[in-house]
Amino acid sequence: MFLYNKNIKFLLEVSLMTPLMNLLYDYAMDTGFTARLTTPEYRNINNLLDRLSGDLRGSLTPDARDTFKKYHDALQEQRQLELEAMFLSAFALCRELG
Repeated sequence: MFLYNKNIKFLLEVSLMTPLMNLLYDYAMDTGFTARLTTPEYRNINNLLDRLSGDLRGSLTPDARDTFKKYHDALQEQRQLELEAMFLSAFALCRELG
């Protein structure tokens, strides 16, 4: 299946998960995943990224800010797809072990 993202103007190939896999993924994201993002290292890098992003955004022209926002949105989409791929890999591994 292909998904068209109107904000970043290109097609993304999306792998489909079964309803059960979606339920497990959502549960993992809502509980276990976020609970593991409380380390000092994660907070430090997150704070650094927020500060650098704000500094960069503040130094850009309005047109460049729009491009930067689109770039940031594309990175978020990429991160989401990577998380889903990681989940699918872990799911497949559990099936093989189980």
